[in-house]
Amino acid sequence: MNYQELIKCLAPAYGLGEARAIANMVMDECFGLTQTDLLLGKDTTLSSDQRKDFEKIAARLIAGEPVQYVLGYTHFCGHRFLVSPSVLIPRPETEELVAAAVAFAEGRGSSICALDLCTGSGCIAVSLALALPEARIIGVDISSDALGVAKQNADNLQACNVGFFRNDILDGSFKPDGSVNLIVSNPPYVMQSEAEKMSAHVLDHEPHLALFVPDDDPLRFYRAIADIGHRSLSPEGAILVEINSALAGPISQLFKDKGYVDVSVKADQFGRPRILQCTMPHA
Repeated sequence: MNYQELIKCLAPAYGLGEARAIANMVMDECFGLTQTDLLLGKDTTLSSDQRKDFEKIAARLIAGEPVQYVLGYTHFCGHRFLVSPSVLIPRPETEELVAAAVAFAEGRGSSICALDLCTGSGCIAVSLALALPEARIIGVDISSDALGVAKQNADNLQACNVGFFRNDILDGSFKPDGSVNLIVSNPPYVMQSEAEKMSAHVLDHEPHLALFVPDDDPLRFYRAIADIGHRSLSPEGAILVEINSALAGPISQLFKDKGYVDVSVKADQFGRPRILQCTMPHA
């Protein structure tokens, strides 16, 4: 197995462009070989130990394991985050959620309290903490394994103004200490019926707990988030959530029915409805 053979093996599952990008990432991150090095054929200069490592990595990738899990990390909002099969791999769309949250916070003074529900790897909470060093950030998740990854990311990136807590936000009891100015979340929102459309490397490897909601109640997490907002948000505080683009209308209506105002939906880089923002009305 060599670099070019890896691309050929990955192409049926990913397409040629993404297969090449994955192979390039491995060669750069694991062996320090740039695209220029690869064009010059320097992948043939790997030592015997490096070749053994490459073979192991290639076998995992060909078996369908996402490259981020193979490497053990990914990049998000300019930072390197540890990831494991207990957390979702952060996506570029979620960086837009962070940017919108930062913009809201900076428009109201950065010394706010923000709550990140379903925090997973902590990529949102930690990115907010680093962008808003005067803010207090709280990350919440039901998974102890995910929280372990989130805490490690906070430690590695020296995000001192973020804390993590275990809680099931669906049980109706969660309420943070003190008032919150902002709630952000990328909750589970993929309907079970949509699973058949998903790539095998996502479906077979990423945690279903963080992905799926039942078809008969796909808005359950948004309903819980809206209720938590009523229990914790300060007047004119905001909720910012990533949404299933197929459910933009019903999710928007849910927040309106719950009494939130200024409900708006922003499209992601692919033109799909992706980020919903709404505001708690002034008392």
